[in-house]
Amino acid sequence: MFSNNDSGQAAATNSSDPVLSAVIYYCQRSLYNSAYKQCELALRRRTSDPVLMFWKAIALMMQGRPGESLRELEPLQEKRDLILAAPAAMIYAHEHCKLVDQEAVHELNAKLTIANSASNLSDKALVQTALFHWMTGRHADARALLKRVIDSGNSGTSSARNSVSKTPQASGAAGTSSNSTFWTAVTFMGWVDLTCGQEAHVSKSISWFDKVLDEFNSKDLDAMMGRLQCLRTTRQKLAVALDINSQIIAYHNSFIPAYIERMYVMLEMGSWELVVEAAQRVSTMSPDCVDTYAVLCLNELCREGRSKVAANHLSNLNLAISKTEPLNAGLYFSMAQAFSRLSGRKEVILEQTVVLASKAIEIDPSKSEYKCELAFNHFLLGNLDRSTEIYKTAFSQNSHDMAAIQGLIKCFIYKGRFDEAEDQIEFLDAVQSTSMSAETAYLSSLMAKYRHNNFEKQTRYLKQSYEIVRKSLNNKILGLNYYVKTNPDFMMDLALDFLENCPQVARREGEVLHPSLVSAYEILLQIIKIAPGSAEAAYTLGKTRYLMGDFVAAQSMVNTCLKLDSTHARAHVLTAQIQLSNGNARACLASLDIGLSNNFEVRHILLFHILKAKALKAQGNNDDALKTLTAAMAMPSLRESEDRQLPSLTRSDVLPSMSEKATLYLELADTFSKAKNSAEASRIIDEANRIFGNTTEAHRIVLANANLCIERGEIDAALVILANMGPTHQSFIQAKVQMASIYLNHKKDRKAYARCYSDLYERNKTIESCILLGEAYMNIQEPEKAIEVYENGLDAFDDGAILPCKIGKALVKTHDYARAISYYETALGRNYPNSSSLRYDLGELYFKLKNYEDVERVASEALDHSRSDDVAVLALDTKLHILLAKTHRATSKFESAVRSFIKARDTQLRIISSETVSDISELKMAASDICFELGETYCNCMHDKNQALVCYNEAIQHYNMHQKATLALCRLSISKNDITAAQIQCTSLLKADPDNQAATLMMAELQFLNNSYENAVAHYKSLLEKQPTLYSALRKVVEMMRRAGKMADATAFFEICEKVGGKAVFLHAGYHFCKGLQYRYTNSPNEALKEFNFARRDSEWGVEALYNMVEIFLNPDNETMGGDVLEAATDSSGSGDQTDADILALLTADKLLKELPQNPKTVRTQILECHSWMATKQKSEIERALNHFTQILQEEADHVPSLLGIAVAYMLLKQPPRARNQLKRIVKMDWNVQHSDDFERAWLLLADIHIQGGKYDLATDLLKRCLAQNKSCSKAYEYMGYIMEKEASYKDAAESYTSAWKLERESNATIGFKLAFNYLKAKKFVEAIEICHKVLRMYPDYPKIRKEILEKARSSLRM
Repeated sequence: MFSNNDSGQAAATNSSDPVLSAVIYYCQRSLYNSAYKQCELALRRRTSDPVLMFWKAIALMMQGRPGESLRELEPLQEKRDLILAAPAAMIYAHEHCKLVDQEAVHELNAKLTIANSASNLSDKALVQTALFHWMTGRHADARALLKRVIDSGNSGTSSARNSVSKTPQASGAAGTSSNSTFWTAVTFMGWVDLTCGQEAHVSKSISWFDKVLDEFNSKDLDAMMGRLQCLRTTRQKLAVALDINSQIIAYHNSFIPAYIERMYVMLEMGSWELVVEAAQRVSTMSPDCVDTYAVLCLNELCREGRSKVAANHLSNLNLAISKTEPLNAGLYFSMAQAFSRLSGRKEVILEQTVVLASKAIEIDPSKSEYKCELAFNHFLLGNLDRSTEIYKTAFSQNSHDMAAIQGLIKCFIYKGRFDEAEDQIEFLDAVQSTSMSAETAYLSSLMAKYRHNNFEKQTRYLKQSYEIVRKSLNNKILGLNYYVKTNPDFMMDLALDFLENCPQVARREGEVLHPSLVSAYEILLQIIKIAPGSAEAAYTLGKTRYLMGDFVAAQSMVNTCLKLDSTHARAHVLTAQIQLSNGNARACLASLDIGLSNNFEVRHILLFHILKAKALKAQGNNDDALKTLTAAMAMPSLRESEDRQLPSLTRSDVLPSMSEKATLYLELADTFSKAKNSAEASRIIDEANRIFGNTTEAHRIVLANANLCIERGEIDAALVILANMGPTHQSFIQAKVQMASIYLNHKKDRKAYARCYSDLYERNKTIESCILLGEAYMNIQEPEKAIEVYENGLDAFDDGAILPCKIGKALVKTHDYARAISYYETALGRNYPNSSSLRYDLGELYFKLKNYEDVERVASEALDHSRSDDVAVLALDTKLHILLAKTHRATSKFESAVRSFIKARDTQLRIISSETVSDISELKMAASDICFELGETYCNCMHDKNQALVCYNEAIQHYNMHQKATLALCRLSISKNDITAAQIQCTSLLKADPDNQAATLMMAELQFLNNSYENAVAHYKSLLEKQPTLYSALRKVVEMMRRAGKMADATAFFEICEKVGGKAVFLHAGYHFCKGLQYRYTNSPNEALKEFNFARRDSEWGVEALYNMVEIFLNPDNETMGGDVLEAATDSSGSGDQTDADILALLTADKLLKELPQNPKTVRTQILECHSWMATKQKSEIERALNHFTQILQEEADHVPSLLGIAVAYMLLKQPPRARNQLKRIVKMDWNVQHSDDFERAWLLLADIHIQGGKYDLATDLLKRCLAQNKSCSKAYEYMGYIMEKEASYKDAAESYTSAWKLERESNATIGFKLAFNYLKAKKFVEAIEICHKVLRMYPDYPKIRKEILEKARSSLRM
């Protein structure tokens, strides 16, 4: 914008005057008093500026003060730059006077004609006149004048002028860059095009602004504001618009309109926090800025949902308008319009909008639209009489005012004056020159419903109204007028009416969505987009999502509603309804109690009582359910609703719908039926039939009657009722499903069962019926037919995205995995909407088949999507991360497994924090499971017990009764010998669940470790008596008895299992495995092998059985591998070298090792392989084993079995010092149950080495450690006997050998020989003879014992 006071140089560098730019901005927005004040303030500094004086006069004129404006314009007529604009403005002022001075107008027209034809007319004069025409709405005149300036230019070359006039993109002429007037004309040509309302001009407007900014001055204020407004108008590139706004503020930091526009740009971007911040900044610069309070009020209503705070802002807004624009009736009116439509019919807001509308009427009573707005506000408040009166006044003032006519019709309908409403609709149709408006179509829908009871016609009118609204939603600049045009209140009316015409039950799987439900959903999405802080819209969208069958999304919206308004009664009821639909009766009752504590009015909602009764019935509490329903029948609202024939003004109406009333009767009848009170149930059904027989609920009564027949045992009567419900019946599908259930469950007729669904599919070919038929075939174990049905459906239905998943699962059930994979891959190629779910199913199948590479590929593809906060997407992502983690763990990629588990945990925590469900206990349990699996990976795969401890504790934090995590913590505590901590954790678990088997087992083990043998036995005995087939407990008993040195007592537990479990016990692999352990621990290797062999093919016990068999074959006599002391003693007793039997045993062990899982091999399998190599006694094989043990230690430091294996290898290689070093490392470690046998073998081998070195004290200490942990360790007693024998303490030696002899069931000839020898030396000849006889009975040819012991003992006895 230029000014006469600008110097030529200043004009060349910047053609915009911020003061005049602000004046134009305010005038453009009809804020004429603000423009006037701006001019008045500037004229204090620029007293003789005619342009400012001109716009001051224009501002006065536009405020309805033409006389004052004429006085201001009079002296400006002769000003060169206003020679056209001043007369034109004076003519406009005269025309808007109460008494028009025609003579003066004639003179001014003549003067205007002369001035317009003058040869010395300046371009500035043309531009000023064009701006005046633009401000007064004459865009064509403004465009013509601006075109003259652009065409003429100031360049001096006609070719340049032609290039400019052709297109705004054409290059500027040489020399025009120095002419600011030319560029001003170009700038405002862009503004005129942008605001003219013609798409052809609007679309090219931005190119005018770009030309100025690119070729003249990149900081031109008017051009930058124009580009900003252009981007806002088209609602494109809002980020660019924000950048331009930032540039304007940077270049012109005191230009308040830029800060105001920043608020609205932020608003369009949805950055509410920044909107508030920008508003506060404007408030500091201009405390009475109307836009500040308007935007803050928008934030409270649209985002925060705080109506009381918004009302305070509206009150401040009223005060701000009275200060800045006291005579601006249009501003009062526009504010009332916007906020009444955003009020959500809250009284506290509408009271303020009534004040605003009344003020507009007070300033300008001639405008009928102001009166219509006031009437509309009273209508929203429920003041029908006052609203009707004001609408009539507006209509009498302007009979062509559509708002007045439509308002009257609406009032008449709500009052039940249908004849008058119909007359007015006919008048409206006659008056409207164009097609029916959205409001008129909606009024016609109300008439169709309440006057004619024609629901089909009502739906047709609703669709027509919605289509008009939908088309008008696009491409509106986001400001206060946007909320007027979109009218969220009207859209909510449409949505609620659509919902009333939908079935009030959640959609079944595959069922086609009701068209009205889809329309309601689309409308509500738009309302939520406009006003995300609307609690009513959030609740209604939640209800819609519930009816669509999406319970997760429904709960998410209900939680949003309750966050905005915790007292919203129906939202609490809907939460309970969702919980009950999920089968969670307990959570349903909890939600109802929470609703009652937040808002006592919830008890007046009929659905509250219905849901409570349903939940009580689900818990088996029929008596309380009956009391609840009986009390509901006496509710006053139930009687009031029967008389209601008119629409309700209040949306929070507690009066029940027709569907809810019918549900009450049906639930009461069902409850009486379940209480075996058939007579009362029949009476209720008859009463329901009388009330609802001619309504849309009649079909439900028929179904209930059939159910009642079934409860009474009248199966054939029920079938007759259901068979009469033909394809046109509203409940045809439910009837067929019920018939099928009767044939399957009552008549046991599988063919008739399938025939019902087949008939349903033939008569009603939909996705739903296709799925029902397929599932029916699956239920009767005919998956091939199910697959055929699904395949036919896949070809028949375009929207059958769910069918490939069904086909895949059916094929998996038939074990046709290749075909299932083919179907999944084909379905993924078709890009179905549920492709991620399909990928998960396919990944699970690949995992089952151990195709781990394909699992990684499919899961990674499914996870390759943009970030989403949708709960369903997050839940599937969690499952995919878990699947990927398990795959990585199966392929020994432990670091990758940990990362995937962490991602799964973080995603699950996002779901929990999103508050998508009111009951998050299940979500927390899932998070606990993930943390537990992560801990297991750390503990068992990476051997990082510290990290495992953190994960287990985190699992318990999410769910404090997580059994597996608690038991894992117990195991870690045991491994650290912290028995007290383990007992505390286990006790807490048993306190919450006294019958917990795993915790009982753990507690028994802890009792034993704490030397409470009797308590441990009692725990095991109690457990096995309750569940004799709990073989994991029996195994623990055998191991405990072994460590307690009471293997003889184990037989009693086997007898308990055999007695309680019967013959089935002897067929179970678990029983034979435990029996094998018993034989092995009592020195009966052959019997143990037979028992283990029985279990070696079992999926649960087979691997452990194989491990035990391999260990027995590698060391059948339980010798100390690598030890020389006892071997030397045995050799001296006549033992031979390795026999053919030993070689055969070794070969058998190798064969059994190959039966163990090979991909991947467990560490235990690798350890046994190494021992089999060492058993060959060949140096190369021993060194091979040594190298492999070393590799294992590199992956897991301080691995006891590997350290023991290295020590044994060194002993076989005749390197005792190295072996001793490895064994000393083991001795320094804390004992743990997991490697108890390896600790024992290590201590025995080191004791052997110490004995060879004559260090009997050190050896004795180690042997005592062995016996402390395993009182059945016969080798320890044997070594103790050997030491005492060497020390000539034959009596003590005999005692130790006696213990070893008994533990070996008196079947070990070597120990028998040693015991007899020490009895002989101790002069216990009778005992020596007795032992000799026992040995010789088993081994008659046992060397030396007869001659060296038996004969000597006999001779000594004779003497």
